[in-house]
Amino acid sequence: MAFTFSDLLQAVYAELGQLQTGTISSGSTTTVIDGEISGWHKDGDWKNGAIFIIDVGGAAPEGEFSRISGYDDSAGQFDLATALSAAVSVGDNYGFVSAYYSLGTMIELVNAGLRTLGDIALVNTTTLDSSAGQSEYTATVNWKRRRPMAIDYQGQPGVSGNNQWVRVYDWEYVPSLPGEDGLIIFNEELPAGRDVRIWYVDRHPRLSQFDDVVSETIALELAVAAGVERALRYQNSRLAGSEPFLVQRWNDAKVELARAQVSFPVWTPRRVANLMQVRAGSV
Repeated sequence: MAFTFSDLLQAVYAELGQLQTGTISSGSTTTVIDGEISGWHKDGDWKNGAIFIIDVGGAAPEGEFSRISGYDDSAGQFDLATALSAAVSVGDNYGFVSAYYSLGTMIELVNAGLRTLGDIALVNTTTLDSSAGQSEYTATVNWKRRRPMAIDYQGQPGVSGNNQWVRVYDWEYVPSLPGEDGLIIFNEELPAGRDVRIWYVDRHPRLSQFDDVVSETIALELAVAAGVERALRYQNSRLAGSEPFLVQRWNDAKVELARAQVSFPVWTPRRVANLMQVRAGSV
């Protein structure tokens, strides 16, 4: 089961003690009403916080989230800044958080947390196709963060599920100026008309939509620990370290993150060494 951006945000908010949950009494695509909490708070208390639709039985709008634009305490009604893709129903489970860690800020902090975990392994099979008479191919900017880990070409084209990839060892990588494409040079031409598979590493793609997927190479525990550490770092900096409890929580979070990095290391493939070929007349 995919671990989505919404799952990660909810887990980080919960670990920070910010996520409260309830059961929806009624609502629409732009409102969530929970009669059980009416009269518990004040009008506007949850404004600029966030709503998460946690469980609706697997259908829309499960997993979706939105900023809270207003709160009416007499009805227990949250108004949503962005409409959900479908109306909520009686009995749906939801969660809500205050503006202490605003949704927009938390989105950036959780993404920053993922980036601090280092590069992840990625594979591209759609950019390059081999051509007759060609030995030099463009290496896109995305592949330039590190030299590609490995390169294969399609051994059996046109057969779905049976590509029989062939590893290529005799190639070199030529970098370029910042922002410009690099170059991959094969010392022997590849068979024409084949997909070329590039194994490379890069930072985690930025997550923004509720159903964006966290890379499976990153364990749930590690992703949450990184998000929590970043959030507490931010809050301590914002308050100039004036809250002893937050300072202690941040120190604890740094220890938990270090433990998670040891227990759940991010997987990356081994770099494939190039073979040196000696051609006639070269010695």
